[in-house]
Amino acid sequence: MRLTLPVVASATLLHPTSARSLLHVDSAPNSVRPYVIEHYAAAQAVAIGQQIYRFPVTGASSGGAFSLLSTASPSSDALGVLPHHHRTHDENFFCLKGRFQLWADKQNSNNNETQARLLTVGDYGSVPRNTTHSFQILDPDTELVGVIVPGGFEELFFFLADSNYTAATNSPYLPAASNSSTGGPPGEVLQTLESFDVFAELEFNPRRDFVNGTAPANSGWHTASNAIPELNGIPYFVAKDYGPIYLNRDFGYQIIQPFVTPVTGGKGFTQGSITISRRSPNTTVPTHVLSNHTAFEVLEGALSLTIDRENAMLIMGDVAFIPGNTTFSYWSDVAFTKFMYVSAGSNGIDQQLLSNAEGWDYPVFPTS
Repeated sequence: MRLTLPVVASATLLHPTSARSLLHVDSAPNSVRPYVIEHYAAAQAVAIGQQIYRFPVTGASSGGAFSLLSTASPSSDALGVLPHHHRTHDENFFCLKGRFQLWADKQNSNNNETQARLLTVGDYGSVPRNTTHSFQILDPDTELVGVIVPGGFEELFFFLADSNYTAATNSPYLPAASNSSTGGPPGEVLQTLESFDVFAELEFNPRRDFVNGTAPANSGWHTASNAIPELNGIPYFVAKDYGPIYLNRDFGYQIIQPFVTPVTGGKGFTQGSITISRRSPNTTVPTHVLSNHTAFEVLEGALSLTIDRENAMLIMGDVAFIPGNTTFSYWSDVAFTKFMYVSAGSNGIDQQLLSNAEGWDYPVFPTS
């Protein structure tokens, strides 16, 4: 006898394309307002070589607070960008997919040794202003998420773009031969780049002596805890689940893992991840109102949101932007949801949760 199992449809597993809300847009707005944008849907995508840049949060959409961009690319045997530094922008790198190497060399520091890491999914690297840096894409399907403070840095990519990028299938990038050329601009535009806060470092030679994904060796990369500095302005790296971890029990379980603290963010922004357990039946979801703007990007699971009484559900790579002084709530109807947060100012959603959290040793929540 054949056993037929019932098919159960669950709205919580449907992508927002099945039920787009008024929050959904195809590209970041030109003014501050709440919105949700789907992964790979950004209409402002541009191509620089084989690298495709998308801009879910721009200087215009965040009121100048920060920009959030993604870089999708095949692997390359050359640097992805010309080594350079910024004088007024802090840049933050997060690996969403694939692998890439990141170099960071702090100018005028007591330690002149270049730091380098191989970033895999979930790893983070901080490149504050006046830090020479570059990266190289290693895997055939790699995506970097960049957070740049203050906002507006996307104007550089519009200036450098070879073309706009569109794909009817929303393909992350154009399938083609392996990218073997650097993302650096020709020499005649180097001086122009300074108007975009990009100062070329032509003498920088990226070190290649990686041991277990790190240079210098024995840096505790994916083998030991990664502490976040207690001062602003120095580069650092946090491997996935090896940084500080905190547990909040106010509404189910929420695990907070900071990448950027109010100190390392210079009181201008914070960044990290939050992991939440499934919402229990018959519970009231708490509401939040923050004084500054916030963005969420889903890393795993499915995040449900209400922003100003409009509902949306996000899956991996989808981004939500929540203006300051806007009422919102979030929860998960699946077992395990993790998202990255970026909060302007020094009192974002992370600080609210941390005010009633305890130190925790695990990236997962308790079993009961």
